[in-house]
Amino acid sequence: MSNPNAAQQDFWSTTQGQRWIEHEDALDAAAAGILDRLLEKIDINRGEHVLDVGCGTGACTRAIAVAVGDEGQVTGLDISQPLLDRARFKSIEAGIANADFVLSDAQTHPFEANTYDAIFSRFGVMFFADPVAAFRNLASGLKPNGRMIFAAWAAVSENPWFLIARDAAVARLGKPSPADPNAPGPVAFQDAERVIKLMTSAGLKDVRCETEIVQMTPLGTAEDAANLVSKIGPAMRIIKELEGDEADQVAINSAITTAFKDYETENGLRVKSTINFFSATRA
Repeated sequence: MSNPNAAQQDFWSTTQGQRWIEHEDALDAAAAGILDRLLEKIDINRGEHVLDVGCGTGACTRAIAVAVGDEGQVTGLDISQPLLDRARFKSIEAGIANADFVLSDAQTHPFEANTYDAIFSRFGVMFFADPVAAFRNLASGLKPNGRMIFAAWAAVSENPWFLIARDAAVARLGKPSPADPNAPGPVAFQDAERVIKLMTSAGLKDVRCETEIVQMTPLGTAEDAANLVSKIGPAMRIIKELEGDEADQVAINSAITTAFKDYETENGLRVKSTINFFSATRA
């Protein structure tokens, strides 16, 4: 069987996956508030079996493992071997024994029916070639009335975390090639109504979206945050496409740093993010 998400698997298993590992602590710290909101919304019970889709290096998986307790189980699923290797290492390091990790594509993985009480994802489900097929396949692993919840970015224009970096890169290098807003990628699920229709078409029920403002809480200074977002996100893609050099990178970082200074508080940087929280249950 051909892999419909082969391009994404290659992307996350090579340079991008390694870059994510290098910055995992900073990335997890920045998005900690989003994980907290997901955990509040899914209301995990002790003893449950939960699937974490697009688990990456496992920060969410480890948090879920604690929530379900020793009598529960969490499975982290990802298409990137390097990310999963790191997730396993971090779980062992943390002494977590009720988490396992599976290398597979959620769109095509042969899930055992009636396995999971809940399916969870923080920014891991926006990359499918066929979202309806992916949601239908994921739902097949849920128990009757099992629940699904995930977080996805709203539009770049509503997220300074992306917008500042993109605008700095465009100001320096020019506009990149036009992109399909619905193509697999970080903001593919920005249109809540579209995603609700996709999930409903996949046979899920009680589908809803709650759009909320959550503060990003990056570590360190404005310059530290600028270095991070210039390496992972739209600025990096623009620099690569338009063949930016080291001088361009320095100039872009400087512009991002200046913009991020507006978000400095006595408790560190606080950058608002607009997040779509989607939820549904198995029919």
